[in-house]
Amino acid sequence: DIISGNHHNLYAPRALKGEPFVHIAQTNNLWKENWLVARDGIRGVKDLKDKRVAMDDFHSHTGLNVWRYLQIHGLEEGRDVELVNGERKGLDRVRKVMSGEYDATFVRAVEQLRARKLGANVIEVSSMPMIEGVTITTTTTYVNRHQDEVRRLLLALVDAIHFFKTRREDTLNIFEKSCRDVVKFQSGEEMDIFYENQERSLERKPYPTAGAIENIFALAVRENPAIRDFNPLALWDLHYVREIDDSGYIDRLYR
Repeated sequence: DIISGNHHNLYAPRALKGEPFVHIAQTNNLWKENWLVARDGIRGVKDLKDKRVAMDDFHSHTGLNVWRYLQIHGLEEGRDVELVNGERKGLDRVRKVMSGEYDATFVRAVEQLRARKLGANVIEVSSMPMIEGVTITTTTTYVNRHQDEVRRLLLALVDAIHFFKTRREDTLNIFEKSCRDVVKFQSGEEMDIFYENQERSLERKPYPTAGAIENIFALAVRENPAIRDFNPLALWDLHYVREIDDSGYIDRLYR
């Protein structure tokens, strides 16, 4: 009935078939795979021209993000850069970069720590607006029949974000007890950088940004050009978040 994903792949069903999918809240509006691991001599994104860049799958969200990021920076697939489907795990791609099989790949915060320990050339690059993380997704049919439940869910989401952002030690204790094996932290340093990276990107008020919607829709259009003229805002209904925001509840949490 309610899930926390499907970032780019519901625009086509909505646009082409009228299926009643809807996003009702968004916790993160930044791309977080913004560490470039590259061969020696590459110092930034502009140096990727005429190079081979690997990701896990350029039809997945993570791979499409890199396609969009390079496009924004003037590098078009096929013309300026070769995009190669590589290994699923970031560190496996890092090793292939270091061996010379690929020129570059992109990884997240924890993986870049591990890459540095291997001796890789790691460069932190600018991020970009992007719909990532928890996107509360459902259907208009469900929302219309369960309005009270939806309101309570979004209040709980707002409270959870506040807890995460303001109670670091308690959050890290939860990581230690419940999540360490899932995300496979290898050290306290990895746990710390994971927390810091997540905390910075969490929206106190779970609205999407215009830039994030623009970029996620670009991914959807790349996968299905027939939806180019669809208005991506038709997939979003933020009035429940606005109700909570207008009540002053979120602002009071952070006073």
